[in-house]
This record gives sequence, structure tokens and C-alpha cells, in this order.
Amino acid sequence: MIKYILIFCLLLQSSVYSFSGEDITNMYASYVEEWKSKCKVAFDNAELKVFKATPKPDIIGPNEDPKKCICKGTGIIVQGDNHKTICPFHGKTTSK
Repeated sequence: MIKYILIFCLLLQSSVYSFSGEDITNMYASYVEEWKSKCKVAFDNAELKVFKATPKPDIIGPNEDPKKCICKGTGIIVQGDNHKTICPFHGKTTSK
């Protein structure tokens, strides 16, 4: 009897009643987008409470405008581990 139950379970697992990973991802896609937007609102509200003002976003990376660039026009980008790289917009290259 146990053998028949195991065979039934194996057949049920591979039947049309099982979901693939893609099916599950598609089922929750709208929820994930909703959660992302709610998280953004929650973080914005928390920052406003903690800092008493809306914080300006951090500089993301290199930019053609020296005032907006992470190197601040110096041509050198200091990385998180303190090593330095040449800015692609303001750094001097030594190419021939």
C-alpha cells in the first residue's frame, strides 16, 4: 500500500497541478512592485523624520558636469577601499 502512495505522490508532483519557478515569479510580480513602492515611501518618511529634511541623493558615479561628478572635477575617484582610479570624464589619460 505504501508503494502505491509513493507512486501517486511522484505522479502528482509532476502533473499539471505543480508550478514552475517562472509561474510562481509571475504570480507574485505585481506584489513585488507594490512592495517596492511601499518600501520607498517608508524609507522617504523615515529619512524625513530622522533628518528633519529631505536628504539630497548621494552622487552615483562619474558625470560630465564636474559639480555633479564623484571626482568633483579633480580627475581622481577615491573608491570605498581607498584605492584611486582615473575619472573617465575629468582624468588625464596617458594613451598615445
